[in-house]
Amino acid sequence: MPTTTTDDLAAKAAELAGGADRQSAVGALVAECGGDRAALEAARDLTARKVRARIDDWEATAALTLLNLALANLPRHDPLDWRERWARHRKP
Repeated sequence: MPTTTTDDLAAKAAELAGGADRQSAVGALVAECGGDRAALEAARDLTARKVRARIDDWEATAALTLLNLALANLPRHDPLDWRERWARHRKP
């Protein structure tokens, strides 16, 4: 698993946001964080704070969009999801 900090991941998203191919940029972000959802969420939160502080920062807005796309492509595990609870307590 790659060891990247939140700042590094946010900077990488800002760097990749200027490119034309979003899908390859999303793939690069997911590979950079090693599929770690928490790392992407932390980078998204950091970038969102930048956007809130300066609303006309278009680079940060594009990076935030890219981070949200990367998060949308990662699987989400919710232990309180009804399907998991139902499967655990279902009689065979």
